[in-house]
Amino acid sequence: MAELITRINRLVLLADDNDEMSLVIEAMLDMMAFEVDRARNGQEALEMCDATAYALILMDIEMPVMDGLAATKAIRRQESAALTPPVPIVGITGHTDPGTRHLCQLAGMNDVLSKPFLMEHLENKLTTLCVMRMN
Repeated sequence: MAELITRINRLVLLADDNDEMSLVIEAMLDMMAFEVDRARNGQEALEMCDATAYALILMDIEMPVMDGLAATKAIRRQESAALTPPVPIVGITGHTDPGTRHLCQLAGMNDVLSKPFLMEHLENKLTTLCVMRMN
């Protein structure tokens, strides 16, 4: 994976309003040599995506101001209007039911991680989605 990481954009947007969870996820990403920008709600994430090209977005689905589902839909509309390739978006949620996964897919998310998750699971998502984006 080390060779792959050196060839890709290593900036991840983490959109999560939970400070403790964000610290854990940021530490995982740091150990995998990714840089992290953080948004505390979906509106901030939308604005940050408009200004910066991210390798991947980790999007909590329940946040104040604008939730992750609405933010993902808005990001997908921005990408479509600008004719830019879609950035991979992984929903992060405490919900494990199939209905939540389906809502994430309908919103335009590429995948979902259920909290809490292991670093190995995050690394697998990053590797898979970043490789898909390169091809």
